[in-house]
Amino acid sequence: MDKKIAIVTGGTKDQFPAMAVLALNIADKCPDIADELVIFHNGIPEQEQKKINQIFPTKFLEYKDPFVDKNNFNETITNYFSFMVFCKYECWRLLDDYKTVIWTDYDILILHSISEIKEKKQCSAKFVKGKYLITKFERNLFWKFEKDLSTFNILGDCISCPLFVLYDDFPDYKNFYENCIKKTQYFGSTLWTPEEAIISMLFQQYKIKFDEIDPIIYVTQPFEYEKNINKAKILHAAGQPKFWNGLKNDKWNSYYKIWTENYKGIGFQQKKISIKEIIKCIIPYGVIRLYQRKKNGK
Repeated sequence: MDKKIAIVTGGTKDQFPAMAVLALNIADKCPDIADELVIFHNGIPEQEQKKINQIFPTKFLEYKDPFVDKNNFNETITNYFSFMVFCKYECWRLLDDYKTVIWTDYDILILHSISEIKEKKQCSAKFVKGKYLITKFERNLFWKFEKDLSTFNILGDCISCPLFVLYDDFPDYKNFYENCIKKTQYFGSTLWTPEEAIISMLFQQYKIKFDEIDPIIYVTQPFEYEKNINKAKILHAAGQPKFWNGLKNDKWNSYYKIWTENYKGIGFQQKKISIKEIIKCIIPYGVIRLYQRKKNGK
């Protein structure tokens, strides 16, 4: 029997209304993108799972992080993100059951069909390419792990993970998953955008090639949208605010209304965004300058 295609997302149980909106969005704009939606979660109520499954065929998988010792992890992971951010690693393990795995964050709005993203080109993966691996780490990177990172080009390219695609010919994908866990445990105190840092390191270490996802088309952020309005297929509410806590978008709100009214789904418990949360979303480019000065002996 042929293996299926999955589109995957995941997050904490309080975020499931956004995942329900994602299901509505997929069903509306690109129902042929995958055979089913896979959602990693840590406690979405069963009655809400059933409602989401009525929108688009959905498999719910409870995520239990594999880290035995959590004392090494920094506040960025434990307080700003959560250990659910590492459920993205599970996409490699899903290759046992699916021929194609498409990860998408749930803080997106699909504007036009993105079904073509599943089509394979040359490589066994597709990612958004970024600059400066060092921006994926916290400032204390320099004195704690400088020796360990000396074999990496930390001013070189990296990858971003709001949207990516994996195919089941990805080389030694089970071992890749295991190494994600090991490196995350080891570097846990220094990670800024944690899963992106680790995946970027492993891609660089093993010289894994990937086809590039155009960020203008598939990862346009709100401040870029007006100038890319004719190209963008996805609007990505990276950082804060999100569509459900301050970023106004009529189309997203219309899906949300369908969820809460037509499906009688539980909605968000609204709360204000703190200045600290917003600041946490700023990429620390100052880290690059500090490293360059240190490297030059200044």
